[in-house]
Amino acid sequence: MTALKLIMTTAGLGRFTAAQASDDIDLTIASVGLTAAEFVAAPTLTALPGEFRRLGAVSGSVEAQNIVHLTVTDDAAISYPITGFGMFLADGTLFAAYSQAVPIAEKSIGSMMALAIDIAFPAAGVEQLTFGSTDFLNPPGTEARKGVVELATLAEAQAGDTVRVTTGAVVKAMIAGFAASVIEAIDGLAQRTIYGSGLVKGGGRNDTNRTLTVDAAGGVDVQAGTALDKAVTPAALKAAGVIYIVGSSLTAQGGYREWSDGYIEQWGYVDGSYTGELAINIAFPIPFRAECFGISGTIRNTAQSTSGAHLVQEVSVSLAGAVVFLQSDNNTTNDAAGGFRWRATGR
Repeated sequence: MTALKLIMTTAGLGRFTAAQASDDIDLTIASVGLTAAEFVAAPTLTALPGEFRRLGAVSGSVEAQNIVHLTVTDDAAISYPITGFGMFLADGTLFAAYSQAVPIAEKSIGSMMALAIDIAFPAAGVEQLTFGSTDFLNPPGTEARKGVVELATLAEAQAGDTVRVTTGAVVKAMIAGFAASVIEAIDGLAQRTIYGSGLVKGGGRNDTNRTLTVDAAGGVDVQAGTALDKAVTPAALKAAGVIYIVGSSLTAQGGYREWSDGYIEQWGYVDGSYTGELAINIAFPIPFRAECFGISGTIRNTAQSTSGAHLVQEVSVSLAGAVVFLQSDNNTTNDAAGGFRWRATGR
């Protein structure tokens, strides 16, 4: 835009001239006053006519010997037009002023005014002018507002900088660096080798798919019992004819043992003193599944008697029990004083 021509006040020019003479004069533009009143910007002004607001959010830079770029911001929830403004030094001196008939800018309640203008001074040497802040040449960018941001370097982005903005080039470099580290890690793993040991066979470098295997023994292998590099499976045990216990109750008074091929053996003890000959019913600890092969018994001769003897004879068997007959071998009435033990088999 065309530079606005400011009028330096007599007081402002005096401060400016003294500063040129190396006097200790502070030429900092500390604030800007706003007005909506029509006035003539004359050198005799010592105050801004109709001033309604003074802003300290001022920033600027000297662009040439008599040109200054000025930025003024205001984010207050108010609205107003401005037709003129004045620049004030740090000591409150009205340094220069500008006015025009039509509004320079208008602010609404919900907006932030960012007035950025180029100002032409009537005198050269304005490079001695300073500004209280350079942060408002443009407002800082946020997640909710557009503004000026600082771009992060690759090192700052990698460090997790939360203030600076990362560009696409930096992101690309970060992704490339990450991909390179992943590839390096994968290459390191690929150079490692896995070998089987013991029963496990196979393996090799990790740069391709590898298969580890365990050979299974067959029934012949189990029967031979010589292979050291094969695993025995249940199928191999079955093929080799291995028989194992599937259930048992091991007590002297009445127990059983059942095998994987279906064979069942049971036993028990009938206590008491039996005189004469008689039949005795026996109940098995568990019933046989299909059939009873038979039952046998042994008389207990606890008194070690030498006269008379009983025999245990099978009368009948069933899945659940048997009937045995105690018979004296000489038809005497001698006792079977210690009872007898029995054993039955079946499936």
